[in-house]
Amino acid sequence: MTRFYEDLPEKLTEPLWITIGNFDGLHLGHQVLLSRLLSLAKAEDMQSGMLTFWPHPRVFFQRTDGPFYLTTKGEKQELLKQSGLDLVITLEFNQEIADLSAEAFFDLLTSRINLQGLVVGENFALGKNRSGTLDVIRHICAERGIQLEVLPPFSLDGGLVSSARIRAVLEEGDVRQAARLLGRYYFVRSKVIEGKHLGSKLGFPTANQVALEQKILPKYGVYATYVRWNGERYQGITSVGVRPTFEESGKPNIETLLLDFTGNIYHEELTVEFVHFIREEIKFANAQELIDQIEQDKIVARRLLSNEPYPQNLPSQPQSAQR
Repeated sequence: MTRFYEDLPEKLTEPLWITIGNFDGLHLGHQVLLSRLLSLAKAEDMQSGMLTFWPHPRVFFQRTDGPFYLTTKGEKQELLKQSGLDLVITLEFNQEIADLSAEAFFDLLTSRINLQGLVVGENFALGKNRSGTLDVIRHICAERGIQLEVLPPFSLDGGLVSSARIRAVLEEGDVRQAARLLGRYYFVRSKVIEGKHLGSKLGFPTANQVALEQKILPKYGVYATYVRWNGERYQGITSVGVRPTFEESGKPNIETLLLDFTGNIYHEELTVEFVHFIREEIKFANAQELIDQIEQDKIVARRLLSNEPYPQNLPSQPQSAQR
């Protein structure tokens, strides 16, 4: 079972291989790196760990308060529970950490953990102003007897897999490509809130969710989705947008119609997985036009989801991916 620390522990004596980074989204490139880390740690009968940061350094430096994250802190932790890592350390990224040189950062790290090995990607750098380049880190590791493994970037479908690339395809509503790059469907996990019951009045009771403001949502529109709740998976239709027909709220809302489901799920936590883009968000002239469109959306969603070749539509597991 993975152990989680919200700061560097006082002292961990067991020998440890780690990786360091932000790991937003835990996409296929990250998974390849973690797979290699686990393999190296196991070969030497050592523990495996991750050191990650919150907030993301870009969020900290740019004072970003709009959508940025592919995974919230809670979502990332849920994914990491399935990673096979022995421990995950989340370090608060603040000015004190930002001002550390690479040498000082390693001083801090090795005073708290028994660091024996480090796995990073070719674009990795740390320390103030990213001055700790790979050449600097190689020198530091050599001096301290720390093994270092550097992995080349991971590519898929003609380009490098990166969090930035996934953010870009989500902005286009291309949740199919996002799933390819993530190795799983892009998802939002949050509690169902009680809304204005507009869906119920139209005969389509929906589950309304509000995501963390900094969580990236796919482009406004209607999507065929899978909805996970209480250990079950349901087919759904999810609208992401501002409800232009009725209120034009200005604040993004996630509204999901679960197909073939009846029940009260207010205040329950749902995971909505985005599978297919169906259509753009539309402002209808009246309620009946919206009702007619929802009936069409249901037909399209059932067809798409019933023919969904999950998981064959996604890349193979990263252990077998070429690096």
